Amino acid sequence: MKSRREFLKTVAASSALALAGGANGAVAATAVKAAARGARAKAGAGGATGPAAHGGALPSEIAKQKKSTADALKVIRDYPLPAGSPMAFAFKPMKANRGRKARTS
Repeated sequence: MKSRREFLKTVAASSALALAGGANGAVAATAVKAAARGARAKAGAGGATGPAAHGGALPSEIAKQKKSTADALKVIRDYPLPAGSPMAFAFKPMKANRGRKARTS
């Protein structure tokens, strides 16, 4: 199965070849097929996927976001609340506003 990036590369290549080929569509179609075969061969030959393909940027960004979230939670949890302080919010169900039914008599 092709990744989204490979699919978009194939579409872009086929569009460029179709525009460049003009009336010679058979040559363009052959080139597109060859490009698709090449992309499949690269993917099947152990192409880099996952965090290693990003050069380590993805794991470091995830670590930064986890640390930021943990720091924010620590600040919230450590905030002192005086005893008997009012609640921040309370759920109060509202009655449905039901209008009178129009009489058809």
